[in-house]
Amino acid sequence: MRGWKSLLAGGLALVLTAGPVLAYDQEQSRRDPSTGEMFIDATVGRPLGLFAMVLGTAAFVVSLPFTITSHSTDEAAKTLVRAPTAYTFKRPLGRFISCTEQPDFCK
Repeated sequence: MRGWKSLLAGGLALVLTAGPVLAYDQEQSRRDPSTGEMFIDATVGRPLGLFAMVLGTAAFVVSLPFTITSHSTDEAAKTLVRAPTAYTFKRPLGRFISCTEQPDFCK
């Protein structure tokens, strides 16, 4: 049982740190993504985004009683559900640019 907790904690840490690390590259914003970037995004980035979306949704549901009483439900939904959803589904393939930093890529 302890192994699962360690694996889950490691996976969660990887998912939460992968987004900001890959989030913005000024040089990439001025050129088309390469085949390698598209491949890595399709095989690693999107599945990690989907995993983050599922974990964020679960965390949002668990935290819902607390966010309702503190009137921070919208902020929690934006951080835990909408951001991973936009990262996974709205971002063009191969572009590791955050939709909040360059919204013109996520139209």
